[in-house]
Amino acid sequence: MKSKLIKAIIACVVVAVLGTGGYFGYKNYFGKKTTTASTRYYSTAVKKMNLSETIQGTGAVYSGSTKEVSPNNNGTLSGLTVKVGDTVQAGQTLFTASSSELTSAVTSAENNLEKAKLALESDQSAEKVDSNKVEQDEISVSEAEEKLADAKAAANNITVTAPIGGLVTAVNNVNGDTVQAGKSVLTIQNMSNLNINVSVDELDVNKVALNQKTTIKFDAISDKSYEGKVAAISQTGTTSNNVTTYNVVVSITNPDSNIKIGMNGTATIAVQSKENALVIPAEALVETNGQKYVRVDSSSSSSQSSNGSSTATNSTANAQSNNFGSENSRSGNGTTTFSNSGKLVAIKTGLETEDYIEVTEGISEGQKVLVQLPQSTTTNSNRNNGFGGMNSRGLEGGGSGFQGSRSSQGGSGSQAPGGGN
Repeated sequence: MKSKLIKAIIACVVVAVLGTGGYFGYKNYFGKKTTTASTRYYSTAVKKMNLSETIQGTGAVYSGSTKEVSPNNNGTLSGLTVKVGDTVQAGQTLFTASSSELTSAVTSAENNLEKAKLALESDQSAEKVDSNKVEQDEISVSEAEEKLADAKAAANNITVTAPIGGLVTAVNNVNGDTVQAGKSVLTIQNMSNLNINVSVDELDVNKVALNQKTTIKFDAISDKSYEGKVAAISQTGTTSNNVTTYNVVVSITNPDSNIKIGMNGTATIAVQSKENALVIPAEALVETNGQKYVRVDSSSSSSQSSNGSSTATNSTANAQSNNFGSENSRSGNGTTTFSNSGKLVAIKTGLETEDYIEVTEGISEGQKVLVQLPQSTTTNSNRNNGFGGMNSRGLEGGGSGFQGSRSSQGGSGSQAPGGGN
């Protein structure tokens, strides 16, 4: 009985030893997986191009010249033939506001003039001419003539003509209606003077100036854009949800019949522009402690400019370098990616847009700068050799995701860290 107990104890000890050893062996061999961030870059050449900073806004088309056409007198409307959508010419007869009162006024003025003339003739032919009376009669005749002229002018004004040429956009009455002086009968809008009113954010409005060039596009008019310019800038803003905007009027330089009143369009205002500016992609800019830099490709001592000449890499006195080797790989689309961060070179900038930044000092045309790609993560397994010196290099050498690996494109072989070609 005692021997059986001893054997059982020994068996338990052996199992425990084997289990503990197996656990630590598994842990040491397979290890923990660690995830590291892999920073990659692609290179692009510094180039020259026309640069333009723009501000964009949307709005509806309206005519910059609109006339409300009303009669000159109270009367009965007649002769109206135009309708909404018709185009009229300046000076074209539109309607008549007939008035019996005006006709009576002309007749009355004529009769008064005749009476004044008769009185003057009578006083002038009297046996004893009273010069004062004759003078008063002459004044009366002159006044009667003026009143007759006014009555005839009023009678002639019952016929109304178009003050401007354009599109009839509203007709408020029909023939036979009683109309009043000064009250609109129809509306004419000049279609050769079209504007679009856009809202500009308060952060941008001070960049806008009169006569700045503008490009206008309409969703309803495909494959065509129109030229314009800034015609007016509101000095009073409108605030909504703590955001203040200002109305900017853009006049369309070359309107045509495709543009309709009320049509929505997008105006792009060129607030700043520069021709043949030296530029880098906006993503290439690195800002540190108020200083601006770019990462210059350090894998070669010079780069080829766009005109075929060789341009040396700039290393100014205030440049800060940060070199980590020149290992790179070529992706499937022909873009070279780099696992180093290049050399930081201090620059000065000028005009900036959403996509490009002008460089005024620090680098030259044709130099290659690096742009950081979105970071990817690489998972490594720490497989330590705890059981007889097993070589872990062979497990890592085939993975293309490890730092320092090269793809097979272009004839380059896969190289593990520390390994041979």
